[in-house]
Amino acid sequence: MQEAVATNAQRPKRAAIILVGGQSSRFGSNKALQNLAGKPLIRHIVERVTSVTDEVLVVAGRGESRAQYYAVLPNYVKVVNDELEGKTPLIGIVAGLQATKSDCAAILACDIPFVNAEVIEFLFGRASNADAAIPRWNRQRIEPLEAVYRTAPTLQAARETLAPPDLALEDMIRRLGRVTYVSVEHEIADIDRGLTTFLNINTREDMKVAERMLAERGLARERSDAKSV
Repeated sequence: MQEAVATNAQRPKRAAIILVGGQSSRFGSNKALQNLAGKPLIRHIVERVTSVTDEVLVVAGRGESRAQYYAVLPNYVKVVNDELEGKTPLIGIVAGLQATKSDCAAILACDIPFVNAEVIEFLFGRASNADAAIPRWNRQRIEPLEAVYRTAPTLQAARETLAPPDLALEDMIRRLGRVTYVSVEHEIADIDRGLTTFLNINTREDMKVAERMLAERGLARERSDAKSV
């Protein structure tokens, strides 16, 4: 235990920044606050990443009530607001990185209830000598909202990208000095075989699927516990 504490003290401070300022247009309401298996979707994510980070921040939309999030989240979570209006996640990234005291941050969407703490831990490790560690599928599609970034260079890149016409996450990433792309199929699949860490909730049908998955996992856990008695 003492060795683990020393290791944590030596490594850069880590944050999780969860973006909840989107419009949730396909879902029809604020999906971050929708109940999944008895608790808000956003809380599932917070609880899953707490063990591998030193601070957790939630970034709400500009003018959005922070109280509604504080009411359902653990008291160690800090909620901040976007400073600008707009649909790009870059606005939330800037707000979160400005508010964090950490050297690096896992930037996460608010709709990934199965985000895997071991995957996030692995990405922090892969980002130790880079400005970012970003999962990539078969050398093509990337997962920029389940990725780890160094705070200072990413904040600078995000601010620069917010100047029109560059408003895409990919434009921010191109401004970073060194980016490590992590293979989903060959590296992350070794940690999360089903790759459910990337499963996101876009519709109410997706929520029902997630409910069934959680119920099946709970049943499997009960069976395992019964066998061990």
